[in-house]
Amino acid sequence: MRNAGRIVVAMLYCTSLVALFHPTHISAQNARITGRVTDVTGTPLAGANIILRGSVLGAAADVQGRFSIDNIRPGTVVLVCSMIGYRSVTRTLSLVSGDTVAVSLVLEESAISTGEVVVTASKHAQSFEEVPVSVSMLKAEEIESRGITRLDNALRQIGGVNVAEDQVNIRGSSGYSRALGSRVLLLMDGVPVLAGDAGEIKFDAIPMYSVERIEVVKGAGSALYGSSALGGVINIITKEVASTIARARVIGGLWDSPRHEQWKWWGDSPRINTGLDAQYGDTDGRLSYLITGGIHRDQGFRKTDDYLQWNTGGRVWYRLSTERNFAASMTYSSNDRGNWIFWRNLNNALVPPEDRDLTERVHSTKFLASAQYRTTHSSRFASTLRMSAYRTSFDTRSDISDFSFRPSDRVQSTAWQSQAEWQGTLAMSNLQLLTFGMEVSNVQVDSRTYGQRRAYSGALYVQNEIALTEGWHLSAGGRFDITAVDTLDADMQVNPRFGATYNLADGVIARASYGWGFRAPSVGERFAAAAGGGLITKPNPLLKAERSTSYEVGIKHHLPWRGMLDVAVFRNDYTNLVEATIDPADGRIVFRNITEARILGYEISAQTLPWEIFDVAISYTYMFPRDLGTNSILKYRPRHLLYVSGTWNIGAWGLGVDNRYISRMEEIDAELSEVIPDADRRVPIHVTDVRVSWSGRVSGLPLRLTALLGNAFNYHYTEVVANVAPIREFRFMLETGIGE
Repeated sequence: MRNAGRIVVAMLYCTSLVALFHPTHISAQNARITGRVTDVTGTPLAGANIILRGSVLGAAADVQGRFSIDNIRPGTVVLVCSMIGYRSVTRTLSLVSGDTVAVSLVLEESAISTGEVVVTASKHAQSFEEVPVSVSMLKAEEIESRGITRLDNALRQIGGVNVAEDQVNIRGSSGYSRALGSRVLLLMDGVPVLAGDAGEIKFDAIPMYSVERIEVVKGAGSALYGSSALGGVINIITKEVASTIARARVIGGLWDSPRHEQWKWWGDSPRINTGLDAQYGDTDGRLSYLITGGIHRDQGFRKTDDYLQWNTGGRVWYRLSTERNFAASMTYSSNDRGNWIFWRNLNNALVPPEDRDLTERVHSTKFLASAQYRTTHSSRFASTLRMSAYRTSFDTRSDISDFSFRPSDRVQSTAWQSQAEWQGTLAMSNLQLLTFGMEVSNVQVDSRTYGQRRAYSGALYVQNEIALTEGWHLSAGGRFDITAVDTLDADMQVNPRFGATYNLADGVIARASYGWGFRAPSVGERFAAAAGGGLITKPNPLLKAERSTSYEVGIKHHLPWRGMLDVAVFRNDYTNLVEATIDPADGRIVFRNITEARILGYEISAQTLPWEIFDVAISYTYMFPRDLGTNSILKYRPRHLLYVSGTWNIGAWGLGVDNRYISRMEEIDAELSEVIPDADRRVPIHVTDVRVSWSGRVSGLPLRLTALLGNAFNYHYTEVVANVAPIREFRFMLETGIGE
């Protein structure tokens, strides 16, 4: 452990030296491109992205749609301009030394985007067509039109992804382990946001009103992102300010009665939920900032499952010079909720067991601070230093119980996770791009549940991307990780990744990828000693790291009738999967490396805009999740996911329908039925959401009024054992504001 700590310290020292003292070389004889981005009506498109292929240079359009890119090497360059909701534009330009070239870029609006830029797949901005893995995206407009205020509800809209309460499952990578461990890495603007103790995603830590888009990379991502990217990566990209923003929304709603009269426990008074979000931002060219805050309260449809949540945060950008940019952000959220765990039985599915302390509540806070410093050393080389600190804290409280008599029932923990990363991007030529870097992190846990723990990790990574011809793009890379917890032996991992894309024809792109993944067990999985709902856990510090191997081939076709079709076939192999098991010796739950698994499947997604007023998106995922040890279906994995959504826009009116079908999970832990009544009662999931909106102006003030009907047919189902998922909900949302 001591050697692991020394290695981490040495890597952090090297990171700081490289980032702070690497020289900057800018030639005065380089060329410059200036321009303006507008739509077909001549309206400026603030925030449009402009990148220069084969270099590390790029820019974003300001409020007038203007941009400039300096310090460009003379020669032939390819300029790519894109913006969410518009078709991308590509320009080839010839530049001479000292030249300044002005261009005018006009983007056509389209619900089907082509050439859109993503940043998560390879840790830098690149076109969708060059990405060798499956990537899905959910945009701000799609999030806000649905009135989504929590990250988990946003992820439920993305094909190939299903959420089981607090677990995110990408193509079957995750089963269900309540609040412990995640096989999907969550990032916010490239910064990890997993709790340092339990290694879980805290959905309420993300300020959804600030989200620009969500990028989801499917398959093992450890070659660039390390531990927890075993099954994929989710990156939350927040808004950047290009003009003045001042907006707000008010949300109010209520829960309908369940279909079964015996389930209704609250009498005639309705169970309501309310929310308020506000945002303000501005820019003067060099300095930009964005401040967001919100408060949400839900009385809940399950007894003792109410919550009061509020959050605040801000982000600031400062352009020190044309070569140096600085950004910093902070978010804080607080959540006070009832301590709901399992139902009493199927006849009393919305109330807890009779022996539960109904006054128990869990109070949690999440604080994330991060900073990023980017330097463009030349037209070929840029570096970025990221630093962050993430604090999570939760504690169980009761008005009537003395936890000294049942200490394991008081689940409490505070964890700090600090992280630093230096990344370099080097354009070795117009056809070759090298991404490399180093990363270190430190975790400190002070917990009644997990004990006093410390964990360290360090990593080195590199990826080389080459455009062999106009149609072929190849990538190869890998990452070395070292992790250690307390006095346990350090665990070292090497994870490679290979990928390729090929333009078969105009608008037809084939891709293939192969990569390794790993996940170090969380502090919670190793050391949890807690009780809840009749279940008791015990520690197992000797857990090994999980490993995965991911294969994928796919093809993307831009259809002639304004549509896109994407087909992928995948295979994921897993070893040493950590699963919660019941020890027959004492009846306690313990986490063990017991499972070797293989998941085969395919995914088909399509989006089309047959008419200007109507678009539809369909995603179907089939999986065969097999436990190789028992030759049975892997627990807590569905075989079929089918998501369909349609949107109609006629004048000021809009109508949207979303439908999710998830097949019945074939296998769960049969032993749970010995502790939880009716634990094995489960059905397929059929959920339909409907929304109707009106947009216009009242007394010169822009307004949008939306009526939302969640689970329109009031279908009762469970996502996890003994927990009825949301029943029918009525909500209204009123929005107003200026800016983006």
